[in-house]
Amino acid sequence: MLINAYRTGAVGLVVALLLLSSGCTADTFLNQTASRGGELAGGSGNIDVIFINNTPHRAVFTYGTYNNTDQFAVPAARQFVGDAGGATLEGDTFAEAVVLPCDRVFSIGDSELLRLIQENMDEATLETLDPDVLVEGMAFSSAALGEEHAGLATEGFAPAVRALLGVDFPCGSVVIIRLEIADVGPAPFRADFEIIPPRGGDRAP
Repeated sequence: MLINAYRTGAVGLVVALLLLSSGCTADTFLNQTASRGGELAGGSGNIDVIFINNTPHRAVFTYGTYNNTDQFAVPAARQFVGDAGGATLEGDTFAEAVVLPCDRVFSIGDSELLRLIQENMDEATLETLDPDVLVEGMAFSSAALGEEHAGLATEGFAPAVRALLGVDFPCGSVVIIRLEIADVGPAPFRADFEIIPPRGGDRAP
């Protein structure tokens, strides 16, 4: 038992040293070694995501989770759109919690999420997404729902969000995103990121 424990520890140390010596940052190491929460090897748990729109404008964006170690990964992606036929996030409202598979990255409109969607999703799944919402960041619109510009950034954008497993959140957590008017900075809106860690778990470093 002691020999096995020593071997396991030694292997972990060698992996850590290899990652660090190759230029891997501490955040990258934590992200790549964090558990994805699955009960079976190679599986994953979930995260619950809640969006609260504290601005007076509709928010339109693409969000989801993906594996940043696999260039062929198919992300779990969702959207808030400007069409009454889809999910919407109106001003001064909140959305019911959405369950997403836990993966290495949680993203709102970052370039890698958009690339993986466009390059790796099968055609049938891709057709369920609004191509006009496959844009970086989060758009805010004051146009009435269903109007021509209801899904466009008539009021401006908020920057994309990219959060790392093991650094910004653990699997099993509740991720709360509050959309706010930005008082300072180049963008008129911002997204505040809050984590409620799983019961009995620790907040991500």
